[in-house]
Amino acid sequence: MLQPQQVHKLLLSVSLVLLISTGLAFGFASEDSWAATSFTQAHTQIATINRAEAIAKNIEGKTQEAIGNITGDPKNQFMGRAKQAESQIRNAAEDVKDNLRLTPRAKAVTTNVEGKTQNAIGNITGNLKDQAVGTAKQVGAGILHTVEDVKDKVKEIIN
Repeated sequence: MLQPQQVHKLLLSVSLVLLISTGLAFGFASEDSWAATSFTQAHTQIATINRAEAIAKNIEGKTQEAIGNITGDPKNQFMGRAKQAESQIRNAAEDVKDNLRLTPRAKAVTTNVEGKTQNAIGNITGNLKDQAVGTAKQVGAGILHTVEDVKDKVKEIIN
């Protein structure tokens, strides 16, 4: 059973996470912060959604890890850390996309790698949604490769 002090720590942790996430989501952060610049730059809608999903996954992981720390549950601690690692991977992938102007073929490769990573994380954590989204990204990457193959064949015929 949780002691009053543990309940207090849990509520405090959850409150802080919600406060910080609200600040990040609505742009109350410093002008120089990563969160402020990433949401004010001219990103495509998909990139913004991917960033938001990464932030949400990070918050979810921190909350789950805090709950695990308070309750002493090693499974929650591990799952929380795994979700935070997934968030870092998603953010790193978005950073790469932002910094590079990728060709359609390179975008397909990037999407395929993202899909494989997300699928693997879903397999490790047992998260069916991550498994499904990862598989969907891999299928989408296959379609992009096929489109690029068709474009290449058309160019060969024309030239």
